[in-house]
Amino acid sequence: MAPTSAMNSIQVQLSGKAVMMVGPEGTYSYYHPDHLFTGCGWDAETASLLLLKRPADSILILGFGAGTVARQCRALFPQAEIVGVEISARVLRIARQHFGLNSLNLTTVNQSGQAFMRSTRRRFDVIIDDMWPPGRQSAKPLFAEANWMTFVCSRLKPDGLYAVNVYSREESSYEAATAIKCLKSVFKCVREVYNGSGPTTVIVGGNHLHTSKKARANLQDLARPMARGLQHVHFRTLQNIF
Repeated sequence: MAPTSAMNSIQVQLSGKAVMMVGPEGTYSYYHPDHLFTGCGWDAETASLLLLKRPADSILILGFGAGTVARQCRALFPQAEIVGVEISARVLRIARQHFGLNSLNLTTVNQSGQAFMRSTRRRFDVIIDDMWPPGRQSAKPLFAEANWMTFVCSRLKPDGLYAVNVYSREESSYEAATAIKCLKSVFKCVREVYNGSGPTTVIVGGNHLHTSKKARANLQDLARPMARGLQHVHFRTLQNIF
């Protein structure tokens, strides 16, 4: 999701067939009609779903952006219901105009992720948290709201999965360690899914997750184009990492 204070400075940039939604802090969304995966952190968010012990029937994406992760999730789970929550109406318009959003067969909600989590009574198989604050001086809901994990657990099915995109250890000595601590406080299983490079990593929690080794095997069992597109993604079981 694009930081709120940067909404008016978002631009759409074209590079060949690729379309990027770019703001002051970097690229917020990416779309290429011929390439599903990006080689960037979005791929790790999607690959986290391979830790589930059954196919996802319902996926909630907080901080939807222009739908990069949703497009990948739709390819991996074609029958799943996908709900994308995005605070910026302008970003959703850009997604429809330039990122092929209307072809994805999903529901979008123009609302903050926090407001949606408080108002909904639905439970999902997967919650992907890609919300980002206006700047590094502000904190993600996971870190700033004392009851955030209570909301997350109340909106997950018992065998569901919560994946939060945070700054990597190289970028922040605080975020990854704190995310792990928060998730370990409520979930039996905590994993890390990371791209191998880049500024972010994905911390994943649930009570019934596959091992990292099994998730990697699930990746290899995907259809060849998808498996090849996710080869750069790594899984780690988090036990006394910090």
